[in-house]
Amino acid sequence: MSRISLLKISNLLGFVVMLTVNSLSNSLPINGKTPGQLSDQYPNFFVPAGATFSIWGIIYTWLLIFMGTILVSFFNKSLARKIDPFIEKTGWLFIGTCVLNISWLFAWHYEFVGLSVLIMLAFLATLILTNITIGSGQQRVNSTEKWLFHAPMGIYQGWISIATIANFTALLIKTNWQGWGVSPENWAIIMILIGSIVAVGVIFKTNNIFHGFAVLWALVGIYAKRNAIADLPSLSMIVFIWTGFGLVAAMILYKIKPRQV
Repeated sequence: MSRISLLKISNLLGFVVMLTVNSLSNSLPINGKTPGQLSDQYPNFFVPAGATFSIWGIIYTWLLIFMGTILVSFFNKSLARKIDPFIEKTGWLFIGTCVLNISWLFAWHYEFVGLSVLIMLAFLATLILTNITIGSGQQRVNSTEKWLFHAPMGIYQGWISIATIANFTALLIKTNWQGWGVSPENWAIIMILIGSIVAVGVIFKTNNIFHGFAVLWALVGIYAKRNAIADLPSLSMIVFIWTGFGLVAAMILYKIKPRQV
């Protein structure tokens, strides 16, 4: 079996296993609790509304289309010529994201929150390396590569960057950390600013606007969650949520606006 065929088959199998485990985490659920129930054990001001997590459906559907393209490429030489160099370039990185995704689910469901943070950091690092390797936002590529893999991987990276902050926040709550006298709402504001500033930096440095779209969605979700409960968010939190949104949105617009030569 050639290396490219092995990579394609491994990508397909890794994605199928990852999708299956994610499905079981809700349907069984793993260790008797759904991801949402576990998240509710660590209440904080940074967690977005439940509907926000529908972004996983977008990410997985997009990747499913790409996996379908890989499958078809076994029988279509013209398509294979388009995507094989790309598959070769990414190597084992995508499979690595699948393994880390699954590992995080088990750590989270069995409530090893500290371990889940370490896995999440490795997960985020692998996604960053993947986006760098494929040249997302940095290299001119054919439309097939851009829309079938660059776009979902950019969104994936953006969402996991926010999930990493949320995961770390859950760890602090689990350890009964008192926040050095800073209120939970103000810590959430700090986390919102960190996530927004990092997103602005990523978009500016790498032109990866898809990362920014995921962060915008998360910020809307955080606002929706705070606005939906009886304890309405303070004016300062509302201001900082929409300030972060405005900064990220402005950087996206700056990057997609045609330049005058």
